[in-house]
Amino acid sequence: MPINNALTPEGLNALGAAFGFYPQLRRNRTVQDAQAALDIPVQVLRGRVAATAGMPSDILNTLRTPMPMEMYGETDYGPQTQVPYGTQELLKTLPLAPQGPAQQAAANLGTLAPISPMEALQAARLARQAALAGGKTVKQAAKIAGEELNAAMMGERQGTLLGAITPQPLFAVPPSGRSGFGAFDPRYVPRVQEQARMQAMTRDVQLNPNVVTPSTVTLDQFAGRPFITSMADRTAAGGKLMGIDNVQFNRPVEFLGGQDYMFNNPGLVWSSGNVPTNALVKYANEIKQATGQNPIYLPWRMAPTGGDFAQMTGETMLSYADAAMGKMQKRRLDKSIKEFLPDWSGVSDPASVQQFRDAPDKTRKAIKTMMDRDFRNEGGLNIGGARLAVSDPAQLAAQEGGVQNVGEIFAGSPVIKSSHPAYPGGVQGQGLGTLAEDLNIFQLLPEVAQARKIPDVTNPRATDLRALQMKPYSGVISNELLKRLGY
Repeated sequence: MPINNALTPEGLNALGAAFGFYPQLRRNRTVQDAQAALDIPVQVLRGRVAATAGMPSDILNTLRTPMPMEMYGETDYGPQTQVPYGTQELLKTLPLAPQGPAQQAAANLGTLAPISPMEALQAARLARQAALAGGKTVKQAAKIAGEELNAAMMGERQGTLLGAITPQPLFAVPPSGRSGFGAFDPRYVPRVQEQARMQAMTRDVQLNPNVVTPSTVTLDQFAGRPFITSMADRTAAGGKLMGIDNVQFNRPVEFLGGQDYMFNNPGLVWSSGNVPTNALVKYANEIKQATGQNPIYLPWRMAPTGGDFAQMTGETMLSYADAAMGKMQKRRLDKSIKEFLPDWSGVSDPASVQQFRDAPDKTRKAIKTMMDRDFRNEGGLNIGGARLAVSDPAQLAAQEGGVQNVGEIFAGSPVIKSSHPAYPGGVQGQGLGTLAEDLNIFQLLPEVAQARKIPDVTNPRATDLRALQMKPYSGVISNELLKRLGY
C-alpha cells in the first residue's frame, strides 16, 4: 500500500481544498486557472448543501425493511427502491455544476461536512439583511460564503457572511397557500425531537388581500429625528392560519402582529396593555414638547416566546385540537381545561375562543403548558409548533433585540381602544417602512450600552434585553450616531 505522505505529489492531492490546497493548481504549470481556483469554495459549499438537504433520504436508504414473504422462506434480496433526493442525486441537480475533476472532488469533500443547525440559524438570521441589501449575484454570494465555510472546516470561521447564501424575500405574512419553514431559532421549543418535527411542518395561510407591504427605508432618512423604542413580538400580521400539515382548521386563527401591527392597523402604530401604552404616549408628548417633532417609533424584537402573551399561540393549539382529535381525546382535553376554566364550553364550541381570550394570562399560560405536556402526542400540537405557525417568516431566526420596522407616534393623541384581543390600548401613529439595515437596538442606544457595560452591542446579553422591558427608552438619530454606524 503506498504511503500517503503530505510532502509527495500524491499526498498533496489527497489533502483537498478544505485544507487550503487546491489540486488543480499544479505548481509547475506556466498559467494558473484562476477561475477554477475561485470555483473550489463554491463546490465545497454545494457539497455541504447537498449533504444537508439529502441527509433524510440517505438515512432512509441505509435502512432495510424485511421482505413481506421472508417468513415463508423467500429470500430474494434484490435492490430495494431508493428514496429520491439523496446527497449524490442532489449533487447532480444543484446549480453551478463542477466543470472539472478538481471541482468535483471539492464537492464530494463538502458532503463530508453537512451544514450544522447553528450555521443554518446564523445564515437565516442574516438572510433578511442580505435580501434587502441585494447587490450581489448568487454565484458571487456563494463564492464568498464558500470561502467562509472553508474556513469553518479549519476552525477559523468568522461568522459574518453566511447570510449572503440564503437570501429570501421579506413577507409581512407567509405567502398564501401551503408553505414550510426554513431555519428557526431553537428557542421556539427546547426539545430537540420536537424541533425535528417542526422542521417537517407546513402551514396553510390565507393572505389578506388588503395586506400592506411596507416600503424599505434606511436609518439615515431619519437623521435628526428623536425616537422611542419598546418591544414587539414576532407574530405575523395581515392574514389567517387555515391549517397545519394536513389538518384544516374549523376556526382559522387571525394574524394580528407583532412587528407589522403598524402596517395593518391604519391610525395605530402599537398596541399593548393600558399601562405601557399610556406610559409610551406620555413619553412621546414630553419628547415633542422638547424637540417640536413627533418621535419615530423603533420597536425591538422579542424572543421566540414573546408572542405567548397574545392569544394566537393558544388559539392555534385549540383549533388544531378541535380539528385533529377524536371524541375521546377531546373529552379528556375538555376535562383538563375545566380545571382552569370551570365554565369551559368545550374545545369544539365556537364560544371557547372568547373564553380563552377573556382568561387571565396566567390561566392561558397554564392551559398551553398542560396541552403541550399532556396532549402533544395525543393528537395535539406542541407549543413550539404553534409559536412557529403564527410567526412572521422573516423573523423565525432573526436576532433578539433587532430593529425591523420604523413608525411614527402622533404625539398629543390619546390612547384609544385597540382591536387586538390581547392588547386593549392603542397608540396612535403610522408605519413608515422596514429598515434595510439589520441593527440591534443597543447600537442606537450607545449611552445605555456604555452604562450597562455591554461587551458587544450587536449581541447583547439576556439581562440587557430584559432591562429594556421595564420601560421605553429614547434617543436621537444624530449625525454622530449615523457616522458611528457607518453612514
